[in-house]
Amino acid sequence: MKHKIEKVFKEKLQPLKDSNFVIAVSGGVDSMVLASLFKKNNFKFSVAHCNFKLRSDESDADELFVSNWCEENNQKYFNTSFNTVEFCKNNKVGTQEGARNLRYKWFNDLKEIYGFDFIVTAHNLNDQIETYLINSIRGTGLSGLVGIPEKTDKLYRPLLDISKNEISEYAVNNNIEFREDSSNSSNDYLRNTIRNSIIPKFEEFDDNVMLKFKTTINNLNSTKIFADIIISDIKNKVFLKEGVNQKIKISDLSKLNPLDFYIHSLFSEYGFDYKEVIKLFTSDSGKYIESAKYKLTKNKNDLIISKND
Repeated sequence: MKHKIEKVFKEKLQPLKDSNFVIAVSGGVDSMVLASLFKKNNFKFSVAHCNFKLRSDESDADELFVSNWCEENNQKYFNTSFNTVEFCKNNKVGTQEGARNLRYKWFNDLKEIYGFDFIVTAHNLNDQIETYLINSIRGTGLSGLVGIPEKTDKLYRPLLDISKNEISEYAVNNNIEFREDSSNSSNDYLRNTIRNSIIPKFEEFDDNVMLKFKTTINNLNSTKIFADIIISDIKNKVFLKEGVNQKIKISDLSKLNPLDFYIHSLFSEYGFDYKEVIKLFTSDSGKYIESAKYKLTKNKNDLIISKND
């Protein structure tokens, strides 16, 4: 009888069986199970490993472990290393954010250079719930609550519905070797605190808490799909093409309720803060705000979106 993980994996990946994948493999249990599933099902894939140089000899041992696995299994292997500490310092970002930026930039470069169809990561249900809780704590809108997307045009996360416990159990039962990351036991980061202290407490009170979180996230995803359809319909009605620019009547925007939600949803893709957009409603003609790529100008009773020079 097939294990649940094998069944879910095959259902999700079978339609993409002719694709060429590159898998992010750290050497941890999640990514080693993922690599083993790709190998077992004879999919075409390569392995990509990042050494962030954050755990000295341990990081180098992870790199060697993944390299040896690829050699033993005759899999193409890509690896790189980063001076993560220096990068984070120069870019004024936290270690986890910096490492994430570095690895995804490199994964995308590999995809473009070698023509991979998808970058595959081993994110699981626990990662999904951790992201949901982190975003809830920080204050977020609907987009932040739906968690990590399973599939985009570049990325695929086939284990997103599988819990960490299920992955660990599968690894043990199938003799899949992996390495433990000692930093995961530290609560220096918010995500680790949620992972090591908060979620286990939830599970003490309710054995099905992970499934219930999953149901909540799925419901929020359905709500977002519905909201996106409404927003798209409104945008098509009130955003009018005027040459290379777009014109929006302030009177049309003012009628929307709840105003904050609509303005955020309509203008966030251009990089504008919804509060600043609303301020323009009553500003003098000629006032404007700018984002990295766009300019929003008050022109009498209209707002004009134009591209920055």
